Amino acid sequence: MPRNRRPGRTALPDAATSSRSQIARFATRAGAVPPAVLMRMAAWRSPEFQTAALAGGAYAALILVMWGLFGLYSGFFAETGFPFLSETSSVLKGFLYPLDPLRIQMMTFFQLPYLIGEALGIRGSYVPYQVIYAALWWARGFLSFLILRKFLPGSLSICYAAGALVVVHASDSAFGWVGPMNQLGSIFWMVLAFYLLLLAAEAVKWPHTALFVAGACLFEYMSLWSYESQLLLVLVLPVGLVFRWRCWRKLAVLGGAWYLIPAVYIRLTFLRYVGSTARGYQESVMRKAWSVGSLLRDWVFNIKASLEFWDWPRGDWKPPKVEIYLLSLAASIVFVACGLAFLRLTREYGRPSPFVGRIRTWWTLLGAGFILLALSFPAFLLLEAADSLWRTQFLAGIGAGLVLAALCGLVSQAVPWRVGKIAVFLVFGGTVVFFGSESVVQKTAVHRWIWERHRTAISEVLKIAPSVQANTLVVFTNVPKGDDPFADDMWLDLALRLAYPGIPVGGVYYYADGTPGPNDRLRVRGRAWEWDGTGFPPLLRGAGLASTLVVRYEPGGTGKLVETLPPYLCDGECAAWLYRPLFLISAPVSPIAARRYRLD
Repeated sequence: MPRNRRPGRTALPDAATSSRSQIARFATRAGAVPPAVLMRMAAWRSPEFQTAALAGGAYAALILVMWGLFGLYSGFFAETGFPFLSETSSVLKGFLYPLDPLRIQMMTFFQLPYLIGEALGIRGSYVPYQVIYAALWWARGFLSFLILRKFLPGSLSICYAAGALVVVHASDSAFGWVGPMNQLGSIFWMVLAFYLLLLAAEAVKWPHTALFVAGACLFEYMSLWSYESQLLLVLVLPVGLVFRWRCWRKLAVLGGAWYLIPAVYIRLTFLRYVGSTARGYQESVMRKAWSVGSLLRDWVFNIKASLEFWDWPRGDWKPPKVEIYLLSLAASIVFVACGLAFLRLTREYGRPSPFVGRIRTWWTLLGAGFILLALSFPAFLLLEAADSLWRTQFLAGIGAGLVLAALCGLVSQAVPWRVGKIAVFLVFGGTVVFFGSESVVQKTAVHRWIWERHRTAISEVLKIAPSVQANTLVVFTNVPKGDDPFADDMWLDLALRLAYPGIPVGGVYYYADGTPGPNDRLRVRGRAWEWDGTGFPPLLRGAGLASTLVVRYEPGGTGKLVETLPPYLCDGECAAWLYRPLFLISAPVSPIAARRYRLD
C-alpha cells in the first residue's frame, strides 16, 4: 500500500504542485467536490497567488495610510475643465478629448469616476475621482511587482520591495492632488500593456499569444494617445524580453506588433508639428534655451531629485508634525512587516531568501532601474519649467523604485551575516518608506488645504445665490493677493460653471486693492462687459451690467452681496444704475453643486 494513503481514504494531492488533470482525477474519484471548485481552491493556496495577494494588500495599506486622512474628500481647485467636459458631454463622447487628436484618450479617468458618481446617485461628488486616483496609484506599484516577478521568479521579496518603493516615490510636488490623474492613467496603460506583452511571450499556444498581444497594443495606444512623455520607455521596454525569453521568432512577431503603435504615433506627431504654424499649448510651454549644457543640467537635476528621498519637496506644514510622523512610521511598519512575511513565504516553498541572494541580482536591478529612470525625463527637458518638479516626476517613480530597492540590497551586502543582511535591507527600505510617506502625507494635506480655500470661496457664492439667471456674470472682490483661492481667472470661471450646472455663467475677480486677477480679459464699457479676445475664452463674452452679481470675498466663508457697483470695475464711464443683483438670484441650490462643494 502506498505510504501516503490510509485504508478506506483517498489521498489529496499537494495543491501547490498538482496539475489540473491530477486535481480533476482526484475530484472524480472522491465524488465530493466538483473539479472546478477544487482547482479554484488550489489556485488560491498557490504561492503565486498568496504572494501577489500579500503585495497587493501591502500596497493598498501604504496608500491608505498616506492618502486616506486628507485625500478622500479633496477636490479640483484647478484642471476643472475636465469635470466640466464630463458635465456637458454624452456618456461615450465624454471619454474623448476633442481639443487634441494626439491626446484623444486623456479623458478616460476623468469620465469614469463621473459616471460612477452618477450611477451611485452622488453625481458631482469628487470622492469617486479620488478613489480612482488611489486605484491608479496602487496599480502602478502592483503591476511593477507582477512584471518583476516574471524576471525574478525566485526573488519575490525583491519584487515586493521594489513595488513598495514605487508606491511611496513622491519627488513630484503635485503628488496627492487629483488634477494630474491623466498622467497616472497613461503610466497605468503603459505598464499594463507591457505586462500583457510578457504574458504573450510566455504563452505556449499561439491563440493565447495573439490575445495578449492584441490587449498589449490596445493599452499601448491608450497610453500614447493620453500623454506623450513615456514614448522613450515604450520604445525600450520590449528590449527586456531578450533577457528572459530567447525564442527569436516569437520575439520578432511580438516586437513588430508592439512597435507598430509608436511608429504611427511618431508619424502623426511629426506631421502635426512640422506642417503647422499654429501655436498650441505644448508649443507655449517649450523651453527657450537649447544648449547641451542646460539640457544636461536639467536632466541630472531631475534624476537626483527623484532619488534624494530625504529631500523630496514637501511645501508648508499644514497638519501637526507629530500626526504626519506617526502616519509615516505606520507606513514603515507595514513595509517591514510585509517584507518579513514575504521572507517566510519564500522559505516555506523552498526558495532562498532573496534579500541575501547573489550580488549580481542587485546590480542588474540597479542598471535596469537607472535606464528606466533616465529615460523618464527627456520629454520633460523640452519644457521651460523642466526643473520645477511639478508634474515632471510621476513617470520616474518606477525607475526610481527599482534603483532605491537595488541600493538597499547592495548596502545590505556589506553585512556578513544572513540575519544582518535582512535587517539592513528592511531598515534601509523602511527609511525610504518613512520619508516618502512623510512627503506624500504633507503634500496631500497641502492640496487639501488649497482645495478647502477654493471650496470655501465658491460656497460663499452658493450661499448668497443658490441659483442664478442664465448669463449671469459673478464678480468677486476683496480677494487677498497673498491668499488667492483661484490663482487664475480661468479657474474661477470654470468653478462657477460647475457650481451652476446647466446654466451659462461666467466669473472674474479683483484683489483687495482693486486690481484684476491674473488673466482677467473682461472689462465693463458702458452697459456691458467686453472680452478682449485673448486668453481663455469665457462662456459670457458680452454680458450686460444688468446680469452682473458682485460678491465680497471673505476668507472665513462669510461672503457678502455687494449692493452697489464698485467704481474700479468700470473702464471709463459705465451705466452703474443697471446693476440690480437681487433680480438675478433664485433657489434652490443644485444637488450636484451641493455635493461637489460639500455644502453640508
